[in-house]
This record gives sequence, C-alpha cells and structure tokens, in this order.
Amino acid sequence: MSVIQVQAGEHREEIAFSGELLLSSVTAPYGLPMPCGGHHTCGKCRVKAFGALSPLTEEEKRLLSPQEIAEGVRLACSARAVGDCTVILAQGDAAEVLLEGVRDAIQTEGWGIAVDIGTTTLAVYACFGGKVVRGAGRLNGQSVHGADVITRIGAKQHLELQRIVVSQLEELFAEVLAKDASQDEVKQIVITGNTTMLHFLMGYDPSSIAVSPFTPQSLFGEEMLASHLFPAYQNAALYLPPCVSAYVGADMVCAMTASHLWEGNKTVLLADIGTNGEMALYHDGNLYTCSTAAGPALEGACIHMGMAAAPGAIDRVELGSDNSLHWHTIGDGKAKGLCGSGLISLVARLVESGRIDETGALIDPEEAPDGEDCVWIGDSGVFLTQQDIRQVQLAKSAICAGILTMLEECGQPAEEIGEFDICGGFGSYIDPHAAAVIGLFPPVLENRVKVLGNAAGSGAVMLLDQEMRKTAMHLRDSAKLIELSTSPVFMEQYIEQMYFETE
Repeated sequence: MSVIQVQAGEHREEIAFSGELLLSSVTAPYGLPMPCGGHHTCGKCRVKAFGALSPLTEEEKRLLSPQEIAEGVRLACSARAVGDCTVILAQGDAAEVLLEGVRDAIQTEGWGIAVDIGTTTLAVYACFGGKVVRGAGRLNGQSVHGADVITRIGAKQHLELQRIVVSQLEELFAEVLAKDASQDEVKQIVITGNTTMLHFLMGYDPSSIAVSPFTPQSLFGEEMLASHLFPAYQNAALYLPPCVSAYVGADMVCAMTASHLWEGNKTVLLADIGTNGEMALYHDGNLYTCSTAAGPALEGACIHMGMAAAPGAIDRVELGSDNSLHWHTIGDGKAKGLCGSGLISLVARLVESGRIDETGALIDPEEAPDGEDCVWIGDSGVFLTQQDIRQVQLAKSAICAGILTMLEECGQPAEEIGEFDICGGFGSYIDPHAAAVIGLFPPVLENRVKVLGNAAGSGAVMLLDQEMRKTAMHLRDSAKLIELSTSPVFMEQYIEQMYFETE
C-alpha cells in the first residue's frame, strides 16, 4: 500500500492506494482546472509532484517548459503515482463571479434561494420578503471534467457531475443564509441554468443532447420537493424554470424574463455571450431564439495563458502613442494571465495597431517559450499566441454569425435594432468598443449596448414569485427557435465573420 500526500494551501490530506493512480483522480476535488477534460491538450492542470511517479509523457514534454520540469511540475491528467509521493496544488485565487445586476423579487413569502448554474461559475442569492439579502458565488467545480458542456457530456460522468454541483450548492446555500435563517425556514428554491447544466443537476444522462437530433431528457418547467436533491431543506419546494430547447436553456428564459424585452415598441436583441452563446430577438410581437457554440475561449479557457477573472488576470489593454501595449490586472497586482475581457481588449488593440491582418495572422510575430508565434503584452510576462487568436476568431465568428442569421430570419437589418442587451459573467465585463472592433457583434450595435449583469440570476430571483413563472412559461412557449446547425445563412456568415476588419 502506498500513500499520496496532497497539499492544497493550508489543507493536507493523505490518500492510500495500491498499484498506480492518476494524479487528476486525487486533485479533482480541489477544483484543479482541466478545460480539455483530461485529453492532454490544454496543459492547465499543472501541479508540483515529487516521489515515486511515472516518467514524463510526450504530452508533458511538449506542454511543460524545461524550467517547469526541473521544478517538479507535472500535468495531473498525465502523471501517475506509482508509490509514495507528494502532490502540491498552487493556492488559487477565487474567480470573480458576477453577482451584480440582480433585481429584487416581486412577491415572496419567507426565505427563498435563487441559483444560476453557469458552465463556468455558480451564483446563489438568498432572498427574504421580496429583497435580495446576500449573494455568493464560485467557480463551477465540474470544470475538472471539461470547460464546455460537450466535453463534460463526453466524459460520461453525469452522476459525478451531479454530486459535484449539489455539494457546491449546499455549501453556497449555507454561506448566503449565514446566521440569518435556518434551513427549515427556506420555502422556495429556484435553480436556473442551461439545459445541460439542469440535466447534470438532476442526474439525468445528457448524452442525447450532444448528438442529432439533440433531444434532451427534459425541458423542465417543473416544481418538486427540494429534499429530493437537498435533504436538509425539508420545507422547501424546488422550481426548475423551463428551457426552450437543448441549447436555449432556462438561463435564457430567465434572462428574457428579467430584461422585459417585450415592453415598448423597440426591436430588442438580448445576448448571453459566453461558452454557449444564447440569443433572443424581440421584433413586432415575435420572439426568436438561437444558440451558437462559441466555445470556452472567451472565458479564458483553451488560451495558452488564459485564466478565470481572478486577481492577476489582465482584464484591459490600451495602446500607447507608439503602439506599445499597456495592461491592467484585476486587483492591480502582478500579471498571471488573460481573462476573457482582457483577451478581447488585447486582440482589439492588435487589430487597431495593425499587428494582426484581416486573416488573423500576426505581423512581425515574437516567439513564445515553446517557439510558437506570439505577441508579448509589454513587460507583463504574459503572451498571446497565434493559435490563441485562431480560437478568438472561431468564437467571435460564431456569435456574430448567430446574430446576423437571426436578424435575417426576421427580416431586420442590424441598423434597426433599438437596444442590444448583453448579459452574463463574460458579457457584462467586455468593452463594447473592443468587441465591435474584433467583430464579436455588428459594429453598428456598439452604441446601443445595455449591460444587464447577471440577468439569468435576476430572472431566477423573480421566479421565486409564483406569478412570474407564468411569464416565463409564456416566453418559452412563444419563442421561435432558429436552428443554426442547419442554416445555410449561418454557415456562410460563420466563414465571413472569421475575418477582421482592418484599415
């Protein structure tokens, strides 16, 4: 019998095992980033490990620098313990979770809890007497099985993914209730999220969502006893808002509810820009919805030096008079990497300064530590590679093509949009001008942007009111789904929007 000693900050744990043990199996409970889902491609699951370990794999030799290897850095998805050893996880900074922009409920009795399960983050709100008392959030621990829903579905671990999210929510419930209320005093719990996240929450097998004809096990819109998932909440009812389709989820229905996009005479476009870009368009009494797979690049995953929006993440880049790059980090400390808003800001500056051509190729590139073409961000020690730019192109073309396809479906040019509402954790922090420069959305919409904050969370809070659930169901039932996967317009636009507009 051998022993692994795991060190994560101040926490110490000894794990006994026999034979061999993959390091990711013991580091997973600590939320170690693994955007690629353990397929040895992202290199994000770095740990320090010493003792009886398997030899370096080819993936580790490719993804780790000589200095890292000399310091004992290993990839948890590749290295195996073959005897007594020690594994040290870096003390991670908590990511910034969007809690702002959440409206109070309209009418509630007693204590209620509203939850937004995002692919990247979790946000939880405690409400009493129609008011939001306290909010809390953290990174979604399911990310150890992949940064996006398709990777997590492919992991075929839906019961483990259920365990992870239920455990995290129980901790967050206790945090937001604090000493103000007991578990028995909670009467209503509303949990929203995209269709796949709600499948994971309920322990449903989501595999049918990932293959044509993309049929979910449920579109929800149902109430049940909260104790079914959370045994301590014996007096609470749990409501799961309705989804429109496999990829237009309850989070978008909640965001539409919170935005009141149907009020007034304007044509309103609503977009939750993130890993799964969900959009809605209200025009002349008709509601259109669609979803496009932008991928996790816009939230820092699958980018060489990408990271969550935590202290040390570059979140803004400006150009000097000589076209030099000046950067700002969350927390004003030493730069550690790029979060999504910083990534968009940087690429926009590179386009504006002529360092990127219309195809996305770097002009006069520098060299990354692994020899790949890149651009260094001043003296920050952070760089952006040519491959990173390609990931941004894929994401921005998917979002913009989705918007343009939906506009064509209802016969409206972008110029006729009266208001462009952006919501979600990533969307609420981007610079609209930078996003317009890179073509994340049609540039004409830049001056019509209205940032809503966490509209999905706000909608979940509103649905603590039983009457508001009728509004959510009406929106779900009246929404016309545009299937982008079979749209020739989308495919044409997707290719066209891959380019950058340069002078």
